[in-house]
Amino acid sequence: MGNPSTGVTTMKSLIQILVITCALLAGPLWAADSISISELKQAMQSGNTPIIIDVRDEDEYLAGHIPGAILVPAKNVEHHLDMLEKYQKEEIVLYCQSGRRASAAATTLENAGFKHVKLLDGNFPGWQASK
Repeated sequence: MGNPSTGVTTMKSLIQILVITCALLAGPLWAADSISISELKQAMQSGNTPIIIDVRDEDEYLAGHIPGAILVPAKNVEHHLDMLEKYQKEEIVLYCQSGRRASAAATTLENAGFKHVKLLDGNFPGWQASK
């Protein structure tokens, strides 16, 4: 029989590797920082409006959107990076209906070098409820 302490050490090492691997693969669900609706409204009222991007589909955007929001559907964000490049150093706020598409778009922008990407807490339903 082998040394029992060797098996324990090997098992601990395997568990550590597994935990680290899971953490790296999972990553944060919401990569970007967030901004509250009240913070966004305050910025808009003070003249410091960030770039607001609606990542919903066109029909959702046309049915209602945050004033001044630019429509860039989440499924097309990577195809519009050239157009968005001029905003790379500015604060960008993304929103959708539930947060899923905005989070995916935030990851795409962050991977392309955008440093000031935020997700709107409550997304569009929260904005509508705050009127």
